[in-house]
Amino acid sequence: MNGYEKKHKYFIRTLQWDWLNEEMIHLFDNKSPRVITMDEWPQQIYLDADGQKTIEEYIIWMANKYGRGQVPTTLDKDMILMIEDLIGDGEIIKLTDEKTELPYYLDKPKSKQDLDKAYELMKKDGYIKQ
Repeated sequence: MNGYEKKHKYFIRTLQWDWLNEEMIHLFDNKSPRVITMDEWPQQIYLDADGQKTIEEYIIWMANKYGRGQVPTTLDKDMILMIEDLIGDGEIIKLTDEKTELPYYLDKPKSKQDLDKAYELMKKDGYIKQ
């Protein structure tokens, strides 16, 4: 991770999401007519992309979830690749230089939102076009 130039960037999700079932989420892409599902690791990264931690802080936090001596040797490289894939796949997550609060319509699952409030905030923010 030491050579990764983006390690001090914060990462934030960019698409609305909801639970497809008890274990899997799906994302709603406003730019193209597609619904996105992910494998377990990219999904976890997406859900953790709250704009409140840097990539470096996140990888350290994830490494600390493993027992002593149990951290996979490629954990940092694998996580960086997954983050870069999420950025490259239509910017499912994006990087910022500063901590960023998630807007209401990206923070909670869509089914837990007041849809009228979410719609008005998305229009106001320019997230959707009228």
